[in-house]
Amino acid sequence: MNLLENFKSQIHVEKVKKSILRKIISFENNLNLSKQVFDDFRRINCDNKLLEGNQKFNKSNNPEVSVIITIHNQAYYIHKCLRSVQNQSIKNIEIIIVDDCSLDNSLEIIKDFQKNDERILLISQDSNVGKMKSRADGIRKAKGKYITIIDGDDAFIHKDILKNCLYIEQKANLDVIEFRAGQYTNGQFTGLVYDYNPLNIENILYQPELRQKFFLKKEKYLLNRVIWGKFIKKSVFKELLNYIGSEYIDDYINEGEDTLMAVGIFHIAKSYYIMKEMGYYYIFGDIKISNKLKNRRCKIINDGINKFYFNYIKFLVDNHNKNKREKINTYHEFRLFRFDLILYMNLKKRHYQIIFYVLNKFLEWNFLNKKEKSLIISLKNQIIEKKKKDNVIFAIKKY
Repeated sequence: MNLLENFKSQIHVEKVKKSILRKIISFENNLNLSKQVFDDFRRINCDNKLLEGNQKFNKSNNPEVSVIITIHNQAYYIHKCLRSVQNQSIKNIEIIIVDDCSLDNSLEIIKDFQKNDERILLISQDSNVGKMKSRADGIRKAKGKYITIIDGDDAFIHKDILKNCLYIEQKANLDVIEFRAGQYTNGQFTGLVYDYNPLNIENILYQPELRQKFFLKKEKYLLNRVIWGKFIKKSVFKELLNYIGSEYIDDYINEGEDTLMAVGIFHIAKSYYIMKEMGYYYIFGDIKISNKLKNRRCKIINDGINKFYFNYIKFLVDNHNKNKREKINTYHEFRLFRFDLILYMNLKKRHYQIIFYVLNKFLEWNFLNKKEKSLIISLKNQIIEKKKKDNVIFAIKKY
């Protein structure tokens, strides 16, 4: 293909993209997105009612969408979550609930729902494994072409959200469709969880623009680093699990698992669209049931930050080092966290190993200026002194 033909081909692709986008925008503009619609649907689900009255939901061997719900001691909320799924206008779905060793009556409520809904598959973990692995186990069981994840204390807030996502996907063949999340504090709507207006996102994002838009936390922008509130092709999720790897999926992670999965999605997905429609009910400030896990691996460091963050930075260093841009992004992620806090943390051998591994990698990257490298060397020396005081003995070597 010569330059002229290539140029014409690119123009044609852009025209097709714009045509698809016009259809999507026209479709969304005709939706009923009034706050009253959302509030009415939320109230019905909170009142534990079915939109179409008492009915029995039959299991499908070929569901279009798999809805994955992870729970731990969420009896107070789970009925609202399940009702919002049952009240979806699209019925050809499967509902996969992964219970991470609940100690309340969550399972009793779920089993009561199962009596009239054959689509519900309950997976019970043998021991506390956290959200990361619970979600991964649900993804592996999913039969639907598309997957959406809900936390057990949240819910859908529009009856047509899955139906509308399917419509848009069929028009545009997208890897990921994100719908807006409405935040409710003590039962009152307090705004969108994430507002993308400052980003001026008015089109479908393709790679590499997708990574550039979402990988960095930019000043004044709130970027959506959660895995819920998204409609994602199962093939993308499968690739994501391979991308993250068992070292991170099978190891206990109870904080920041959303960030790790979302950043992976931003790297893997070839196309991404953010809907105008609000489809997710996010609870903030309500009575929460604490996740008191017994597994010794889940002890959180004294300042509330667990070993996830160290694993996350190591993950970025190992996987996002193909070019200078990715390295710069990774270094910025490192700088966003006040790493001087390390000097006051109760660290263990593995934490030290990962920290030294990451700092040594940064020192190998030639794009860092003298000032930045000097800061890293200073931090490294201070951590070495801290290690001596903590009496943590191990050979500092390539991790």
